[in-house]
Amino acid sequence: ASQTITVQDTTAPTLVTPFDTALTVNCSAIPAIPTLEFIDNCSSSVEVIFDEETTTISPSEYVIVRDWLVTDLCGNSELFTQTINVSTSTNPTEFIPFDICTLDIAVDLFTLLNTSIPLNGQWVDITNSGGLSGSTFDPTNLTVGNYLIHYIIPSTNGCPSITEININVNDDCIVLPACDIVIYNAVSPNNDGDNEFLFIDGLECYPDNTIEIYNRWGILVYETRGYNNTNNSFKGYSEGRTTINKNELLPDGTYYYILKYKNSENNTFDKSGYLYLNK
Repeated sequence: ASQTITVQDTTAPTLVTPFDTALTVNCSAIPAIPTLEFIDNCSSSVEVIFDEETTTISPSEYVIVRDWLVTDLCGNSELFTQTINVSTSTNPTEFIPFDICTLDIAVDLFTLLNTSIPLNGQWVDITNSGGLSGSTFDPTNLTVGNYLIHYIIPSTNGCPSITEININVNDDCIVLPACDIVIYNAVSPNNDGDNEFLFIDGLECYPDNTIEIYNRWGILVYETRGYNNTNNSFKGYSEGRTTINKNELLPDGTYYYILKYKNSENNTFDKSGYLYLNK
């Protein structure tokens, strides 16, 4: 009697379409995903699973890895990979001038950016001033001059967005009268000792005061009377009468404040504006 022996094909699918497996390009010239064709001994059609992953190497370089996993009906598979090394443009897309005195307190640079700019970027001290820590710039002990800071927002499909802040550190410091109200609108309650609460300079001259803080939807998140920068101050927690979850740390973002105060002659004044909360 004759015996039929079936031998399963073990040859993996073969690539027909040539393509570059390794490339080095500028971020403005990333090639499109190629359409690959394959032939196979086992079947006329194959299953193709495509995956693309981007990895940031540095502010000026990232890598795109494209994988095609090809499998035929006999279970044979082959992996084809394209690696693209991408160098990013260092040209800023937006410029912001900023003046600060050597005697001024540190400033959170996020307060200088448009509120629509994403917060997942990276701060880079281009001129190595030594005054940058995270997003905070401290002019103390810096030499008078100009310093460049870049805020870089990475991109997964092109060039990053770069905002350049030109900081002019000067010694033209103005000593304000003790009772002038100055609101430092950067709040960063992260226990690093900088901008832990909303500091209002000069308010000690006006103990008869009230302050209200609203989120971007107009919901009251904080209110108090007799604000004093010590035991009665805004540290990023919700305390408004309409707040559902009181005593919880508020999310990062832009908030609106209204400050009202009276002088010794019982004259009423008010100030309003925006503050930025960033943990």
